Amino acid sequence: MMQLTATSQTARRPVREGVTITPLRMEAGAGTFLMHYAPGSRSPAHVHPDGEEIYVIAGKGRLDDLPIQAGDFIYTPPGEAHTLFAETEVVIHVTLPGPVVVTE
Repeated sequence: MMQLTATSQTARRPVREGVTITPLRMEAGAGTFLMHYAPGSRSPAHVHPDGEEIYVIAGKGRLDDLPIQAGDFIYTPPGEAHTLFAETEVVIHVTLPGPVVVTE
């Protein structure tokens, strides 16, 4: 059965200062969600044991040393770690096949 999630009516949950997550469809740490970053904020350092797919909806920043901007698609292979740094306000759509492990 189709599932509609109205993101304008879905609560953002704080991750850390300047970073929030909006779950779209999540189960046991896997699924899809939006991440919102205020300018100058960053994600906690983390690793993706099962990989990750990111689509940058808005903004500019970097994943470690990799510059990213609106319209970019990034695939993270299983076992790779990174930190996202937001230069401007950044919104990303994330798909995870499994849970994230925070390393800091």
